[in-house]
Amino acid sequence: MAHSFTGSLVPCSNMWPTRAKKLLTVHIQTLDVDMEFSVPYKATGKEVFDKVTNTMGLRETWYFGLQSTKTTAGQMWIIDEKRIVDQVYISDDNKPVQLNLLVKFYPQDVNDLIQDITKHLFYLQVKDQILSRIIFAPAEMCVMLASYTLQAKYGDYDPQKHKVGQLGNEQLIPEQVMNQYQLTKEGWEQNVINWYAQHSCRSTVDRDREWAEMQYLMIAENLKMFGVNYFLIQNKRGTDLWLGVDASGLKITEMDSQQKPKIAFPWSEVKNISFQDKKFTIKPVNEKTEDFKFFTKNIRTNRMILQMCVGNHELYSRRNKGDTLVVQALKQQAKEEKKRKQFEREKLEKERRAKEEALRQREELEFRLRKFEAAARKANDKLQRSEEAAEILEEKVKFAEEEANLLAKQATEAQQEILRIRQENNKNNEENLMLKEKLREVEDNALKAASKAEVGASEAYRLKQELDSAREREKDARGRLMEITQQSVLHDKADILSYIGKEESLSTDKQNEELVQKFESARLEELKANEEFKSQLNSVRTTLDEFKTMNGEGTPVEEPIEYVDEDKYQTLRRITAGETRSRIAFFHSL
Repeated sequence: MAHSFTGSLVPCSNMWPTRAKKLLTVHIQTLDVDMEFSVPYKATGKEVFDKVTNTMGLRETWYFGLQSTKTTAGQMWIIDEKRIVDQVYISDDNKPVQLNLLVKFYPQDVNDLIQDITKHLFYLQVKDQILSRIIFAPAEMCVMLASYTLQAKYGDYDPQKHKVGQLGNEQLIPEQVMNQYQLTKEGWEQNVINWYAQHSCRSTVDRDREWAEMQYLMIAENLKMFGVNYFLIQNKRGTDLWLGVDASGLKITEMDSQQKPKIAFPWSEVKNISFQDKKFTIKPVNEKTEDFKFFTKNIRTNRMILQMCVGNHELYSRRNKGDTLVVQALKQQAKEEKKRKQFEREKLEKERRAKEEALRQREELEFRLRKFEAAARKANDKLQRSEEAAEILEEKVKFAEEEANLLAKQATEAQQEILRIRQENNKNNEENLMLKEKLREVEDNALKAASKAEVGASEAYRLKQELDSAREREKDARGRLMEITQQSVLHDKADILSYIGKEESLSTDKQNEELVQKFESARLEELKANEEFKSQLNSVRTTLDEFKTMNGEGTPVEEPIEYVDEDKYQTLRRITAGETRSRIAFFHSL
């Protein structure tokens, strides 16, 4: 979603005269943000360009330019030295002038880009050109590039969030490519997600947005049409050809295939560039070599060719002269910014690991607490059962004691009755004889009562022993409960203190050692990824070939632009082989 910025440019005494009252509203559109300014009516292209780049914090300005689609001659780049009103169409209703900030010149190696904002703008424009087929990419490479688009937008793959149908309506694959295969939108998304999921597994470096966008650019720069501006020209025989202008030089391709350049002229062989009317002349460094001449349909095309040639040649010269003070300052600033971001990422990663460890410790403590509570409940139940058994035994002992006392009382009364009867027997023998039988009966009853009293006493003693045993078991259960409680608390405190101490004991030396090991591992991982990239593309191509759309003759529908499976630098060595004069002669023979 594009952001917007609206501001007003206040005239300064050293920039524009304070007497300038008439203002021109300029609306600047980029692939990232929009902004609108009021500038003096006579402001030049350079003044507006500087205002835009300063607002965005863009320092690598030599790659960019302002472009308008509403000029007196159609779409063209704004010239710095000329006034805006002399280059664009000004409406009568004072509508804002629409200008686009775009990448105008490309580096020979995207790793030469320094600022993050520069890399981001390059990424957005290259992605847009690939999706719109300005830059041709085969289907398997489109899938790989789309996977890095998801990495840049969503971060690391999450199987719970990043599912088919949940990635929004963003275009991932060019429509022309999708039409070549019998795959639904969901099928393409699944192929892209399969590779998106592997980025987290294949690399140990920090996979933030900047990393993903640079991976995208490093893959895209190997495409033949990356960074090339094409113009329609003719040789002296009138043959229509394509002239490609890029960071390495001039390329000549035939009309039927921009993927197959025939010859090229590197900037090291170019001395001077000029045009007269529709004829364009390039003077080689070797003065003995004839001039390289070609023709265009109109002067406007020659002006655009000259702009692109001059700008790319200046970048070539800048690379050969070494870094300027501005570039050195930018690199130093980028290096410090990278260190700062790395430090922040390390800090966030450390905090993340600490949170994960704290969560693990918490889950472990909760598990142990649940285990302790279960053991405590079990011990408490056992204690309760012991108390209930003790109460029952205590009731039995009390009942046995009461019964023994009653029997003892009955035995005493029986003894007293015997004494009374004996006394009466002494008084009356006849009564003794009569009562003899009764005496035996009473004695028998007394013996039985004494026996029962003895049994009752024995049972009371046994019940008392069981009560004492039950109280001992109750005491042991209470002790065990206290022991479990104290041990759990002590273990938990020890674990927590050990964890806190472990976190506080991390030393600076250990952190530095881990950082060095991480960088070395990342370097080795990137080398391995470069070696595996071609095999990955072959794997994607094999998967997609199963879904090729067939025409009426039963053959696969192919891309109108032929894909050449040749390395970009192999192509450059091939098309620059031989002497300059032989390549010029070959150009005129086409």
